[in-house]
Amino acid sequence: MTLDLWQAFIFSFAATEAFAVLFQAPKKTMVVSGVIGAMGWLVFVLLHQHLGSSSFYAKFVATVTLSLVSELSARLFKQPVTTFVVPGITPLVPGLGMYHGMTQIIYKSYNTGIDTLLTAGMDASAIALGIMLITSVFRVVKIGTKPLLMPGNGK
Repeated sequence: MTLDLWQAFIFSFAATEAFAVLFQAPKKTMVVSGVIGAMGWLVFVLLHQHLGSSSFYAKFVATVTLSLVSELSARLFKQPVTTFVVPGITPLVPGLGMYHGMTQIIYKSYNTGIDTLLTAGMDASAIALGIMLITSVFRVVKIGTKPLLMPGNGK
């Protein structure tokens, strides 16, 4: 089943908005959070379904994209980055893969279940790596812009 890109955008926007409300994000950031989540999902759909990339690679690139936009939005709206990142990654989280993997194991289809759980675990690690990469880059850039001589150190 392939989704039309407009349907993918609308459903992922709604899912991201729902999690932004659940996590009590400020009202002025709601629409931006929805767009960030929808943008991340569109990148995933384009890479995975339309270009045939692996799920791990597609989720990694999608997470890097939405993390980058979240970092920039956090500075623009003067909000914590988590206000944008946490709702934004929810469409990418492999919850259905975890569910299917556990269901297969319950029904004694161990090989299929373990394979599905490993894929879901790799997808989850791709999300974590994408967020960690962008957060680290922004932290290094922020630290690199501080002056070397601090006031009061005697020089």
